[in-house]
Amino acid sequence: MVNKLRKKLNSRMGESIAETLVALLIAAVALVMLAGAISSSSNVIFISREKLEKYYEGEENLAGLSGTTSTGSIIITDGAGAISFDPYSVVYYQNKEFQRTPVVEYKMSE
Repeated sequence: MVNKLRKKLNSRMGESIAETLVALLIAAVALVMLAGAISSSSNVIFISREKLEKYYEGEENLAGLSGTTSTGSIIITDGAGAISFDPYSVVYYQNKEFQRTPVVEYKMSE
């Protein structure tokens, strides 16, 4: 094995056409994989930016909502019985301009 490698290094002969083609094929496959990785990562970045912009837009829209407040009890029932949380205030936000799904906020009254 070592003698074969030493002969190859000392030889004046070049690479065979088959070895050259295999090396080019490996390089081409590596470049295709690199292009796919770059494309996929840029797509992930684009989707992340879109979601982040929607989140910030929602935060800004939440500040512009008008709300109505009422107080009452929250009762959770299941097959075994009921649990009551009293008193709680409920704020119901509705944006009439956009007719979006309302936001409801529950917080314990002081």
